[in-house]
Amino acid sequence: MKRIFLSGQSLFLLLIIILILYPLPIPSIAESHQYDIVIKNGTIYNPSTDHQLSGYNIGIRAEKIVRITKENISGKEEIDATGLIVSPGFIDLISYDPNSVGIRLKVLDGVTTNLAMHGGTEDAEKWYRGWEKAGVLTNFGASSFITRMRWPIVGYGVDAEMSDPKDIEKLVESVRKNIEAGALGISFSFEYVPGIKHEVVPLLQLAKEYNIPTFYHLRYSDKDRGLEGVKEVIDYGKKTGAIIHIMHINSTGGTFHMEEALNMINEAREEGLDITACVYPYDFWATYINSARFRPGWQERYNITYEDLQIGGTDIRISEDTFEKYRTQRILVAAHGSLPEEELILALQDPHIMIGSDTIIEPSLNNHPRGAGTYSRLFGRYVREKQVLSIMDAIKKVSYLPAKRMESVAPAMKYKGRIEIGADADITIFNPNTIIDKATVKDPALPSVGVEYVIINGVIVKDEEGIVENVSPGKPIRSYFVDKIPDKLPIEYSMVLNQGKEENWVYAYKIDGQTYLSLEEVFDALNIIVEDSKDGKIKIGNILDIEIGSRKAKLGENEILLDKEPIIYKSGVYIADSDLGKILESNYSVELKDNGIKLDYIGAKDKGIGSFAYNKASDQKDREGIGPYIGSYGFSIITILLVFVILRKDR
Repeated sequence: MKRIFLSGQSLFLLLIIILILYPLPIPSIAESHQYDIVIKNGTIYNPSTDHQLSGYNIGIRAEKIVRITKENISGKEEIDATGLIVSPGFIDLISYDPNSVGIRLKVLDGVTTNLAMHGGTEDAEKWYRGWEKAGVLTNFGASSFITRMRWPIVGYGVDAEMSDPKDIEKLVESVRKNIEAGALGISFSFEYVPGIKHEVVPLLQLAKEYNIPTFYHLRYSDKDRGLEGVKEVIDYGKKTGAIIHIMHINSTGGTFHMEEALNMINEAREEGLDITACVYPYDFWATYINSARFRPGWQERYNITYEDLQIGGTDIRISEDTFEKYRTQRILVAAHGSLPEEELILALQDPHIMIGSDTIIEPSLNNHPRGAGTYSRLFGRYVREKQVLSIMDAIKKVSYLPAKRMESVAPAMKYKGRIEIGADADITIFNPNTIIDKATVKDPALPSVGVEYVIINGVIVKDEEGIVENVSPGKPIRSYFVDKIPDKLPIEYSMVLNQGKEENWVYAYKIDGQTYLSLEEVFDALNIIVEDSKDGKIKIGNILDIEIGSRKAKLGENEILLDKEPIIYKSGVYIADSDLGKILESNYSVELKDNGIKLDYIGAKDKGIGSFAYNKASDQKDREGIGPYIGSYGFSIITILLVFVILRKDR
């Protein structure tokens, strides 16, 4: 057999030819990046757009969600979420200070943000500084606590009224400074401090001025006067224009009157009042036995007896003989049978009602079990077992709605409660078949089960082994006076259609140097129907099929490849403007500019504006411009011929 030897020059030439015709596989920009965390194979629920996405992967870099894709991606840490639900992290809107015992139980219950809006602080600067120094697992924030802020002015008496205008002015200025130092709103506890009256309207005028929410434990919780408490805060809202949020309406105001209470709230909303409410998913309340709630006549007001009262963290029941003894102590008791479950269900089915626990477990364990089980109980008992509401509706109530409630005061909340590109990587991953609460009145610190992973600001704080030790990625959530977090603002972008008037589009954003346009706004302007099935697949004009997180698209009977994946962003689906041009060029003359697009219709009139004519030449051009997809068979033939020529020359 004759051996063939190639000269050095021929070898070099052959190598150059091979590299030119067969370049080493160069991954796309997105593929070349390794993410810090990748969540694979779970079912993503995004409440800001109602999308339920299966077969998708999430890429997290630093503290942000940067990719939601159908492609296989890799990360430094990878979570296999097969069979699990991937949800925005749960936001506990109605909680208290994030102590080291209770906050771990919150995380095990899926909570990523703990807000002390029932109570809060009289000194926001000191409060935030202290918790930042201590380090907290979850994000944290607090309101201005009027109960305490009154003390230096009128004393500790709960019945003391503030009638002197100078005292009221002093209180208002104190609250103003607290908000400017970071506090997230104003919280009132009317039932516990009946003396709060004259200062309410001036404080709500401040709330209106600063566009901050106000939170209420209503004045009455009994079957006779509960609706009076609802009407009182609605009237305050109408008089001042302030944002109103009723806390745990199932135990204040709505008890025994839930249908009427919800109707009052919804009617006020229809009339223009910004009003919301929340519940906790239990059929009994708990509070301190020495509070004003237990003043004489409590049995008739709440339709309970001595024996219905159980001391939290014990199996001790109160009796008529022991009531007065315990009344002298600050002991929390649970009131069994105090809340009709059918009324709770009615509230849960209202689309505007959100969830707040109203408790955090303290080291003494003298608490209501809702501090450890609120969120798992919602999904286990009321979604899975009783099928009161859907998974998506429940996720909205624990994430998106609370985030939206707080956006006017807290810039950080615009990036929480949703799974979108650019959103904070606060994510709860749970098993819908096993999630359930375990805490009881006797054992209120029993952790929930079924929450498999919790990610806060891009850090895994709970995995399959439990709480991850020695991490505290929680960040302070403060008012816009302190947190100068810039919102991503739309860019100027316009469309000129058929040489007509220039129309400015509202939803256009620059992301990583690429302009993205709202799919809905674009095709609405073109009078083309968009059908979003909410599973990621989108049909446009009955001839174009695209999919969120995939560059593959179908135009007529032909496959095309987009430049960028369509994304979920700013509560909508967005597409790159270059891809819009690619999609429309079969029917339009397309001219793309930095801040706009010019379209002139060239398609046959009988095809209608909603039907795209397929342009084979354009698609061929697309295919030729994609490195990994170039015609490998043609290059194979050319390579063989060139190698043959070189070999013959060397002979």
